[in-house]
Amino acid sequence: ALLDKDFQLFYSVGDKDVGLTSLTYKPVTAEDGTFMLLLTPKVEMAKDHYVPRDVVLILDTSGSMRGVKMEQARRALKFCLDNLNPKDRFAIVQFATAVNTYRDQMVQANGEQTGNAKKWVDGLKATGGTNIDGALKKALDMRSDDMGRSFTCVFFTDGAPTLGDTTDPKEILKNVAKKNSSNTRIFTFGVGESDDLNAVFLDQLAEQTRAVSTFVRPAEDIETKVSSLYNKISHPVLSDLKLAVVGEKVRLLDVFPQQLPDLFHGGQVVVIGKYNGPGGHVALKLTGKVGMTEKEYVYELNFPAKTGDDKAFVDDLWARRKVGYLLDQIRVNGEKKELVEEVLTLAKKYGIATPYTSYLVVPDGVMTIVPGKTGLKPAMKEQPAALAPVAPGDKPEQVKDFLKKIDPANGGAGAAAARNGLEDKQADAVPMAERAGGFGKVAQDAKEKRQAYDEAFRHLRSKNADDLGKVQMNKLGVELSVQMNNLRNQTRMEQSAQRKVANRNCLEVGGVWVDDGFNVKMETVAIKAMSDAYFRMLELKPEVKEVFRLGNHLVWVTPSGVALVIDTTDGKEKMSDEDINKLFGAKK
Repeated sequence: ALLDKDFQLFYSVGDKDVGLTSLTYKPVTAEDGTFMLLLTPKVEMAKDHYVPRDVVLILDTSGSMRGVKMEQARRALKFCLDNLNPKDRFAIVQFATAVNTYRDQMVQANGEQTGNAKKWVDGLKATGGTNIDGALKKALDMRSDDMGRSFTCVFFTDGAPTLGDTTDPKEILKNVAKKNSSNTRIFTFGVGESDDLNAVFLDQLAEQTRAVSTFVRPAEDIETKVSSLYNKISHPVLSDLKLAVVGEKVRLLDVFPQQLPDLFHGGQVVVIGKYNGPGGHVALKLTGKVGMTEKEYVYELNFPAKTGDDKAFVDDLWARRKVGYLLDQIRVNGEKKELVEEVLTLAKKYGIATPYTSYLVVPDGVMTIVPGKTGLKPAMKEQPAALAPVAPGDKPEQVKDFLKKIDPANGGAGAAAARNGLEDKQADAVPMAERAGGFGKVAQDAKEKRQAYDEAFRHLRSKNADDLGKVQMNKLGVELSVQMNNLRNQTRMEQSAQRKVANRNCLEVGGVWVDDGFNVKMETVAIKAMSDAYFRMLELKPEVKEVFRLGNHLVWVTPSGVALVIDTTDGKEKMSDEDINKLFGAKK
């Protein structure tokens, strides 16, 4: 979080083992509302909530794992072994050309067995092919008949299947589904970004078992990623979750995630969706399992027929989750007109960066503007001259050039084209920005994300059937899987390059917020930020506060149709009340 302003912390107390908090947003009575439910277990759970686990660690030891990846994988497996509960059982499946096991069956997680298992792991060598189908079959065959124990697989691989009964990822998924049961979870770890790594396959393998996929890039430490996930999933509280509204007052729809994950101690499940109906007080029923024991919780909630705007972020989070789901469908099956249109509609409305709207990518972190006279320009190596005051019909050349770039009427490309054109200059700014305050890392991350989305767009739009595989495999596939997972599991607002303020859509272009209705032929009035004119406008027209919150570099179209330019270096420092009122009068 940026933590650049005061925040409020809300919490509640209750006597249930699983608490539920609801947030709703429905500003228009005639339209569907949006809800967010937070499911949280008690900080201290009863001992009977602990479910003994059977854990199978599955390790790819094919030739491509040789070297650093193999050493990291060994450490990751040892971490998992060290953090088993004495009531747990475990197995290790190692696969390359052949499939081998530490023992032929599950063994108790006592000190002797875990110690011997770590020595066995130390002796593993990386060589041979990649028999994924055989490894998954062997792991699932180790599941016992004791359905009171949770069954978890942790699967590490850096490649795609190259041998076995089948090497077709779709067939492997079918084979897993046949052997699987509702209490089996397969958490996947994609290691590296090799040409053979099928990120979509790992996503689907985890998703169809209500687990999650994780990807470890070359510069990242697999041990850190494994320990982070493993600690979260060590103590399951409730599995096979289902939510249902009792009665006819409210109907839930477009709920994400569509298949609810398990609830773990110390964690939280966040459910976001739409609701319709007359609304009011309803009973919401949550069901799940503790081992084989069915549990049911009933909550009294209010789904209002109309709300204020204070929880508008709930709607934004829902849109991001839905876009993530739609993009996953496109990645797996190729473009469908109706899916692409829905992605575009949501992305443009809510300012979501996607392969179809890559110009909306912004660094998700604190953005530092390089000190100096920037005059309505993003941070660049070559700083333009200071911006002179702008009067109607009398714009300095540097302002004219900039406003032309961001004008939507300029070649029909508008701010998106300006963002494209500024990309290289933004990249040039990174070294200077790093010295100014840490903008470099987030800027570089944003640039790489933008490049990945642009490449994905080209492949998705290609008529060549082979190009679909390019958004599923290797480095691009991994990058897209990471971004889609972020969207599908969004729980907090990110910085967006598009915001709606005072009923106007504004787009961030190289550090400047620009009204998307701006036209270079418009009259413009420039005001210096923090000047007497700036504060007098705030005093006379409090509604402009929302606009000024965007920052001190912006172009906003006033109700009169005149473009208001705010800049830190130059502009009018005083302005009469009459002139201010004219800006907010009816458009002539």
